[in-house]
Amino acid sequence: MGVDIDKKRVVAICGSGGCGKTTLVEDIMFLTKKTTRKGSTDKGNTLMDFDSEEIERKISLQLAVGNTQWNKNVLYFIDTPGYHNFIADALCGIRAADSVLMLVDAKDGVKAQTERLFDEAKKEQKPVMFYLNGLDKEDIDAERVVSSIKSELSDKAFLLQYPIMENGNLIGYVDILEQKAFDYEKKEKDIPSSVNDLVEEKYMELIEEISTFDDELMEKYLEGEELEKSRLVETLKSAVQSGELYPILIGSALKGFGSEQLLNDIVELLPPPKEEYDEDAALVFKTYNDPQLGKISLLRVCAGEFKSDTNYFNVNKDQEERLGALQSVQGKSFSKVESAAAGDIVAVAKLKTTQTGDTIANKGSSVKCDFIEMPLPFISYAVYGTSKGDEEKLGAAISKIIESDPSLKFSRNNETKEFILTGMGAMHLEVTASKLKNKFGVEATLKLPKIAYKETIKGKTQSHGRYKKQTGGHGQFGDCVIEIEPLQRGGGFEFVDMIVGGAIPKQFIPSVEKGIKAAMEQGFLAGYPMIDIRIKLIDGSFHPVDSSDLAFQMAGSIAFKDGVEKCKPTLLEPIVEMEVVVPDDNMGDVIGDLNSRRGRVLGMEPYEEKKGYQRIKALVPEAEILEYAPSLRSITGGKGFFKYKFSTYEEVPQQIAEKIIEKSKSEE
Repeated sequence: MGVDIDKKRVVAICGSGGCGKTTLVEDIMFLTKKTTRKGSTDKGNTLMDFDSEEIERKISLQLAVGNTQWNKNVLYFIDTPGYHNFIADALCGIRAADSVLMLVDAKDGVKAQTERLFDEAKKEQKPVMFYLNGLDKEDIDAERVVSSIKSELSDKAFLLQYPIMENGNLIGYVDILEQKAFDYEKKEKDIPSSVNDLVEEKYMELIEEISTFDDELMEKYLEGEELEKSRLVETLKSAVQSGELYPILIGSALKGFGSEQLLNDIVELLPPPKEEYDEDAALVFKTYNDPQLGKISLLRVCAGEFKSDTNYFNVNKDQEERLGALQSVQGKSFSKVESAAAGDIVAVAKLKTTQTGDTIANKGSSVKCDFIEMPLPFISYAVYGTSKGDEEKLGAAISKIIESDPSLKFSRNNETKEFILTGMGAMHLEVTASKLKNKFGVEATLKLPKIAYKETIKGKTQSHGRYKKQTGGHGQFGDCVIEIEPLQRGGGFEFVDMIVGGAIPKQFIPSVEKGIKAAMEQGFLAGYPMIDIRIKLIDGSFHPVDSSDLAFQMAGSIAFKDGVEKCKPTLLEPIVEMEVVVPDDNMGDVIGDLNSRRGRVLGMEPYEEKKGYQRIKALVPEAEILEYAPSLRSITGGKGFFKYKFSTYEEVPQQIAEKIIEKSKSEE
């Protein structure tokens, strides 16, 4: 806004939960005089965590945007959630940014979510800079954390600053490339003798690595000549922006240590936006509902210029969309701007058809800004309204929430007649239930979903059904003989008409089938629908006056119910085909766990998208994986993930079947 594109930076702040992302943005906004006081997540008064759920839980649940100025540059920061339950917003933030600042807690080190987000940043081809946060804490081993970044994320990560500690306290840093020491009052000081050799070692490592990206530098380095600092910096910048080298900076967001140098390095090393297209185009990367303003859409301008109160076009929906006032965004605060150019982020209220992931352009444009694939949600709960009124309002309220969080899925299971809410984890669904209550006044209860059991038969029999009723005047008469036999799994239902000689008139044969189908909806054992059965209609009789459609339906139903008891009825359960991706080290434990869930491992192979990981394929009863997600996280330290789809139905083992049947009868 108001500056050249090369003076803009759009940076996604990423990292695992609790590593200090929101605190860092808060410190930057205070340092650059965008705020007059530093808020804290504990007090619930930060710029970025403004949603009531975030304030209550003291964690970020959705992305938020802030902007500031530094050395005549405009910097946009997208503060993203760090917990896996809310990874969809982190991915949206990475997509909308030009680079990623990855925070790593100096005490906790690299976590599973750090690894996942780093992989996503690389997949999106976004340059990454690491920020080692919290060096003011006690018992910090910075070398250990740097080693874990190198071993678990990339061996192309290099320290640009070395911490200076005194009596266990962080008092300053050494700029490794400049070989100068500073305290956090910005005063230059001598490099302490205690770290002199280490700093020299880090310097040699760094310049050797930088030199690999420039033949002339490499030649001079090998010949022991002095290297120009300006050329080293330019080569470093080029390697960072091409995603071939990852600088590591240090500091403490809570204490405000290192934020000024961080801003300098963001401007110096991270890339400005690029005009992605030859015409006006903007990506809607986040939608949320504001209590006062209603639906808010966040737009990242990818190319050209957009103006307030102007008609544009939603390319995805093929519909005109009027943009009202464009607003500069500072957390939940807005200020009107007349226009926004490539690299800017603005908010627009009350767009009619536009949703997250849509492209806004000029009419007639075919440009579509790339967007992320939403991660597959993998934990499901049945959702019930606590009253009839809540039941009726449930769908509409959840639709509103999904508008701002497209990683949620809401559907109706036609088999069990339950409404199913599917998300990224238990906390994700709990937060959704809380939003339903606090924002939409809908009380909802989450329960484990029912399993869509079925029943079938293993034997064959012949059965006779007769329905005769005399009530004065016309009576009712229907009579049929059927043969019942099992079909192979997946066979469904077959009805074979074998009537000869008009034993049952043609018009009543569909009535027999209808009656049998109705009877199959409630099985003999536990009332579950019956499948994989063939019925042969082999004989019957009729009355020229009293026979009717209803009478033959009843006869068919009676014949089926009487016969099915003699056909060895059995309970079936849905089996799902799972793909579980896990680190090599955890494979044995995961396979053991799947076996304990009555799973059958079909095979395993290296996971092509990530070195050191295996893909396990298995068939597992659906009843055994309703709460699989937390178990897998526990076994793999949060690094494993899975997806599944329905495969087939299989017979339930006798002991388990007895419990299911008993439970079903007690519920009746």
